[in-house]
Amino acid sequence: MFFRFSRSVLAFALALPLAALTASAQDKVVIQYDCIPNYANWGGVTALYKKETGVTVPPDMKGSSATMAALEQEKAKPQADCAYYNAAIGFQAASKGLHAPYKPKGWEQIPDGLKDPEGKWWTVHSAHVAIIVNTAALKGKPVPRSWADLLKPEYKGLIAYDDPTIHGTTFTFVYCINYVLGGGPDLKKGFDYLKALDANVVNYPRENSYNDVVRGEIPIWINADGNGLKMKWTDKAPVEVVIPTEGTIAAPLVMALVKGAPHEAEAKKYLDWCLGPSAQKTMAESFFRPVMNVDLGDLANKFPPAAAYAKAVNMPVAEMAANGDAVKARWVKEIKGDR
Repeated sequence: MFFRFSRSVLAFALALPLAALTASAQDKVVIQYDCIPNYANWGGVTALYKKETGVTVPPDMKGSSATMAALEQEKAKPQADCAYYNAAIGFQAASKGLHAPYKPKGWEQIPDGLKDPEGKWWTVHSAHVAIIVNTAALKGKPVPRSWADLLKPEYKGLIAYDDPTIHGTTFTFVYCINYVLGGGPDLKKGFDYLKALDANVVNYPRENSYNDVVRGEIPIWINADGNGLKMKWTDKAPVEVVIPTEGTIAAPLVMALVKGAPHEAEAKKYLDWCLGPSAQKTMAESFFRPVMNVDLGDLANKFPPAAAYAKAVNMPVAEMAANGDAVKARWVKEIKGDR
């Protein structure tokens, strides 16, 4: 009798603190989809947030499109609190009803073209599509200076860009290279270029290729300039970031509050913080240009000069959102094939 009573009391005593611990843990977590540590310094950003607040934001390796797909699948029972995307995919996700309106602190400082009027998404920083070159891995070959250069036979098997059906930055490249090259709404000129480029592409990785480029396993990567600049200045890799002579694409990156977020109150605090000076400066350490007006000090001198971006094309965000699924399907059919 004593044993049975003791066991019941012990079970009850243990259950209470365990439940309390679980609730406490839930209160100290924010789930951000597309929180890749080596992209835009999310690893550094979330570590700083943990240090300042005690709240954990775990890494998440989804790209923009995979994030939207996951939110759609989980719509009846959301698992994420907030999401980070390429602007066009964030716009598309908002149009599908996946976001709750929220206007974080500092909202009024974001230019009108870089946010949804109802607060369903907003820019946190921006990048430009660039040619990122591990010069050591080229083994004496010249550094390509233009989109046209990438078509030369000497770069066969040396080029990669991440799968644009998953990753927002390369979706931006696939969609907008057409406009950089002077193409029209049918995107034919862009797809003709991508077909020609395919002859030199070694693969279209589903995972972010940052570490592969740093190690020299991928000599040439088409991705955000900020990633290449971080490799150069922070990782001290033998990397050069080339803004092609024909022009490039400006790519805002956005965040949003997920509709039905399980930790909504904590998520709002985190989204407020992401527009604050400590977060914006930490993001800028990976050379993504902050949307807020913050003093970057000497770091500003490590960005390419403004003249390098004189021919930059702005993303047609609404157009890309409306046609995104069709363009991804077209890319799979016409470019990727059975790869």
